Amino acid sequence: MALILTAPTRMALVAGVISALCGSVLVASPATAAPASESSTSTLSSETFVTLQSAIDVKTGTFDGAEAAAAGVPAPIVDDFATGWAAGGNPVTGASVNVDELAAVRAATPEIRACSGRNRWDYTGIQLNVYINSCNSDTLIGLLTTGTGIATIAAALTAITGLGVVAAGAVAGVLGAVTGVLTTCAARGRGIVIHNIPPGPVVWCNGQ
Repeated sequence: MALILTAPTRMALVAGVISALCGSVLVASPATAAPASESSTSTLSSETFVTLQSAIDVKTGTFDGAEAAAAGVPAPIVDDFATGWAAGGNPVTGASVNVDELAAVRAATPEIRACSGRNRWDYTGIQLNVYINSCNSDTLIGLLTTGTGIATIAAALTAITGLGVVAAGAVAGVLGAVTGVLTTCAARGRGIVIHNIPPGPVVWCNGQ
């Protein structure tokens, strides 16, 4: 018998699944044979990520930093999130975007005529899959290379794939230490896909 979940229930399950990733190890798939790396741990609470998510206008896609700050999110985190949101191509108001960081990411991103791959996520009930196309893979890796904060990476992941901010924050806590592995997975220029089978401790990636 098939199990049908409502959207809120699916999101709750996915958030729970990804919260386990904070202590995980990210490795490449056997096809890419990149070495494993120890993950970092997110320093932001799920409540902070929920507050940041609530400051995103679902109709316009605009992140309102003033709303997040009024709800108690510290200004540096608001600005970090705004920078990642802008890096993902979405509008920002009421916050300071780090234009120098974005310029550095753009300078480090190779010029390409077209993007390959897709941007989305799915959870099959067994495995979580986060797909990022070639253009956005370069942007994500560029952000990670600059040593940007977890809030910035979480915002970029959410803007790119539509993954909820709480889940994206947990993934960001893993990605901060494994840029080299992601680069290996992105080497073919078709984008990347990050996988996890809970409750296992290993997250892996490969090319799309």
